[in-house]
Amino acid sequence: MTRHISRRIAPLCAAVAVSVTAALLAPLSGSAAEPDPVAAAAVGWPPAPPTQLVIDTLGAPIGREDYVPGTVTLDGVAHTTEVRGRGNSSWGWAKKPYKLKLEEDAALVGDIAHDEWVLLANYGDRSGLRTAAAFAIAAQTRLAWTPKFRFVDVVLNGQSQGLYMLTEQVEEGGGRVDLPDDGYLLEFNKRYLRDGEPGFRTKRGSAIAFKDPDEVTKKQRRQVRGAVSRFERVLYGPDFADPKLGYRKYVDVARLIDWYLVEELFANQDSNFQSSVNFSWIPGKRFVFGPVWDFDLSAGTKWKGSTAAEGWYTRTGKSWISRMLQDPAFSKRVKKRWQALRPTVDAVLAQLPQAAATLAPSGEKDWDQWHAGDADLEWTRHARSRNGEVAFVANWLGKRAEWLSRNEVRLGDIRMKSPERVRTVWFPVDLQDPKTTPVDVGWSVVGLSAEAGVDFVAEEGGFTFAPGEVRHYIPVRILDDDVTEGRELIAVVLRNVSSDVVIGSPTLGVVAIDANKR
Repeated sequence: MTRHISRRIAPLCAAVAVSVTAALLAPLSGSAAEPDPVAAAAVGWPPAPPTQLVIDTLGAPIGREDYVPGTVTLDGVAHTTEVRGRGNSSWGWAKKPYKLKLEEDAALVGDIAHDEWVLLANYGDRSGLRTAAAFAIAAQTRLAWTPKFRFVDVVLNGQSQGLYMLTEQVEEGGGRVDLPDDGYLLEFNKRYLRDGEPGFRTKRGSAIAFKDPDEVTKKQRRQVRGAVSRFERVLYGPDFADPKLGYRKYVDVARLIDWYLVEELFANQDSNFQSSVNFSWIPGKRFVFGPVWDFDLSAGTKWKGSTAAEGWYTRTGKSWISRMLQDPAFSKRVKKRWQALRPTVDAVLAQLPQAAATLAPSGEKDWDQWHAGDADLEWTRHARSRNGEVAFVANWLGKRAEWLSRNEVRLGDIRMKSPERVRTVWFPVDLQDPKTTPVDVGWSVVGLSAEAGVDFVAEEGGFTFAPGEVRHYIPVRILDDDVTEGRELIAVVLRNVSSDVVIGSPTLGVVAIDANKR
C-alpha cells in the first residue's frame, strides 16, 4: 500500500399545533441552528480578491496523464512542482483544470502544508461561484472536513488563463481526510475503469473506487468489498430500518444527512451516486460520507441540459440514500436537519452578490476571455453577462431552498402484513409539521402480485389533514378466496398533495397478504 507521506400517529389537536411545530423545528443535537461565519471563513468564504498564480513549464505542453516539471509562484514564493491536467469531460473543454504536485509541502491555501493542490477552472459554471458557495455551506455542517480554497488569476507560460479556484486535493492525510494506516478513502464512481482507478462493483451494481490507498492489494480489495457487500445486504434486507439491526450500525447517519442536503440543495450533477461521492471507512467502524466536491454542473446546470429548482434529484435512482429514505424515521430526520440548516443556507446565498463583486475585476476578464462569444458549451449559459449568471444562481438556489423547506407528507410505514380474510388494513400517512390550513392528499391502492377484485379492492381516493393533524390512514380492503396460494403483495401509493406541500419519502408502501394454505 502506498500513501503520500504528507497525507495523513395519532392526530394532534389544533390547540397544541404551535408547540408541536416549535419542537419539530428545533435542531437535532449537535447541529448548528445559526450560521457559523468562522467555519465558513476557515475554508475561504466569502472570497478574498484574487491573487496571481504563475505556472512555468518552460513551454512544455501539459497533458492529462503525465506530470511535467515546472515551477508555481504564488504570493511572491516560487515552488518547484509537477503539473498535469485533471478532470474527465472538463479536460476536453477550452479552459483546462490542473493538478499541482509540489516537490516540498507548502500551505498554498490556509496554514497546513501539503504537496497536492487542485486548480478548478469552473468553465461549466459561468458564475464561478457554485463550488465555493457549496463548500461554504458544507463547512458549517457536521461533515468532518471541507476543502479550503482561494481564487487566483492563473498565468501559464506567460499566457493568462483567467480566474481559477485553487483548492485542497481530496485525499487522505492530516488536516484533510484524516485516517489511520488501515483506513480507506473511497468514492462512488461509475467511470472508475475508464479513469484507471482500482475498484469493484457490488452485486447490486454499486461502483466503488479506491482514492487512498492508490495501489490496492487483493486482500485490501476483498476487505472493502466484503464490508460494502455486508452493508448492502442489510440495507436492502427486510429489517433495514431496524434501529439496532439495520443500516444505522454501519453508517454515520448524521454526516450522511448533511452530505445529502448540500448535494440535494445544489442538485449536483453526479450526486445520485454516479461519481464524486466520497466516503471513508476504517475496519470495524462505520462508513463516513464526505467531503463534498465539484459543483460546476449544479444549481440549474447539468450535462447538456438543465435542472428545475423544484423536484428531487440526489435521492432519485437506486442508491444508498434513496433506500434509506424509505425509512420514515430517516426521512423525518432529514427534514428536521434541513430546517436547522436553512439559516446557514440563507446566509451564504445573501453573500453571493458581494462575493461576485469582490471577484469582479478578474471575473469580468475571465468572462471576456472564455464566455463573451457564447458559442462554447451553450447549454451552460443562463444569462448574457457574468452578473446575470450570478443572479441566476442566487435566484435558483433561493427557489430551491424554499422548495426544500415546504412541508412534507410521507407514508408512515413501508410494509404491513395481513392474513387473507375480509378486513381493512389502515396504512399510515404522516405530515411532517402540523398546519393551520387543510392539506389534501391523493392516494391509490394497486396490485403488485395480488389480483384486484379477488385478493383486494383496487381503488383511488383522498383525504384531508385537518388543521393540527399529522397522521391519517389509507384503507386497504383485503378480500378472501378459497384458492391455495402463496404470499401476495399490494402497493399503497401517494399520488398528489396540496400545492404548498411536497411528497417526501417513502411514497410507496406494501401490504403483504399471508400465504393461503387452505
